Amino acid sequence: MAFAFQRKKIVILGGGCGGVVAATHLGRKLGADHDVILVDRRAEHIFMPAFLFIMLGERQPRDISRSLRLLEKRNVKIIQSEILGIDPVRREVSLEREKINYDYLIVSLGLQTRPDLVPGFAESSQHPWEIESAVRLHDTLASFNGGRVVVGVPLGPYRCPPAPYEAQWMLDGYFRQRGIRERVEIDYFTREAEPIGEAHDPTVWMDAESKRRGIKQNYEFVVRSIDPERKVVQGLYNYRIPYDLLVMVPPHRPAQVLLDSGLADTETGIRVD
Repeated sequence: MAFAFQRKKIVILGGGCGGVVAATHLGRKLGADHDVILVDRRAEHIFMPAFLFIMLGERQPRDISRSLRLLEKRNVKIIQSEILGIDPVRREVSLEREKINYDYLIVSLGLQTRPDLVPGFAESSQHPWEIESAVRLHDTLASFNGGRVVVGVPLGPYRCPPAPYEAQWMLDGYFRQRGIRERVEIDYFTREAEPIGEAHDPTVWMDAESKRRGIKQNYEFVVRSIDPERKVVQGLYNYRIPYDLLVMVPPHRPAQVLLDSGLADTETGIRVD
């Protein structure tokens, strides 16, 4: 008995690194016989790991962006739209102008920045975790001539865990290159405990490298709020860290559409097995 061929529809949500890699692979392998669709609110893929280089002016936004339409030659259909809803029961995704059904769904929306979760963050801190914010931080650094720079990490998950250490070291090098490092004090705070162990352990090595560069490390510091007028980061137990320039990782949470659909059941997103 011959079986009728059934064309399947694979929908990928998110045009970041994960979504682009999945779309490229599936388009090459399956795109001739099945529908591979990628949905993102942007028309371009933006390479997030390069945001730190935007911060220092070593890259421009155009250097780290590529049109998602380039994937069309890999048998991938691109839809530019906000994602308004996901119905896992009906296997349907609601977009701004249409609804699309799917046989298979790949969710690669990542974590979204949520500055509103720390009182005072929006008025006080700059950061390179979004491309527009990285550009603004570059402009601020260009006119910064001395004082205390504080790099910090909030509670909860965030994109690219090594980046706060990289940011410390890149700022250290940036100020040295400008010849003003002796006028700049760099502090770092994190909710994590001070690392212990062998020197080859990555966290121990990173701690030692920061201290070698003269960067003060503040461990087990849990942020409660930021006072933009007094320029102070307020922690638990009345601990405080003053700053002249605050470069703090914004809190992150799963995309709201995942929470609304019930797909995300942890603060990091969808639980996987």
